[in-house]
Amino acid sequence: MDPGRLHRFPRLPLRRLRDGPHGLEPRRLDMRRFLLALPFALAACAGSDVISPTLPPNYLSDAPRILAATDWSNPDSVTVTMTNFEFSPSELNLRRDRAVRLVFVNPSTKDHTVVSDQFFREVATRQVVGPNGATAAPWLSKLVVPSGETKEIWLVPARYGAYHFQCDVTGHSALGMNGIINVIP
Repeated sequence: MDPGRLHRFPRLPLRRLRDGPHGLEPRRLDMRRFLLALPFALAACAGSDVISPTLPPNYLSDAPRILAATDWSNPDSVTVTMTNFEFSPSELNLRRDRAVRLVFVNPSTKDHTVVSDQFFREVATRQVVGPNGATAAPWLSKLVVPSGETKEIWLVPARYGAYHFQCDVTGHSALGMNGIINVIP
């Protein structure tokens, strides 16, 4: 090769650059199939309630004792409606060491969730009540409220604080489905 001369490499036809390893064009995504499957895939993102009968790491260890010592005859009741990618009201005030019946109503056409890592770690959950009955367990980490359903969480807040909660279905929190739970005296 002459150092003073430019060397030209042979040009490959563009067709070859597009061809796959066996001379075949790569498969293309059928957009219609994708768009038909998308709503089902997104609906599956909600999942199901996550309730534990055994103590998860970093959760309130004395939840069973708190639940047994609580008077459940007249709980405070708070109702939250889940519509148009928002919780209404988005700010909740719950009293510490008081029985609370927290009701989530979902009249929308989409499934929603309630997730609050720190709040759920610092409450004792007596039960989750839904259309199929009640599930008793002192530790909860996620509540799923399917479209058109209502669910209740019966709980006792054990520590003061302001706790962020959100819907963790893909994109819902980014659209504004967030709130604050204040545990007050």
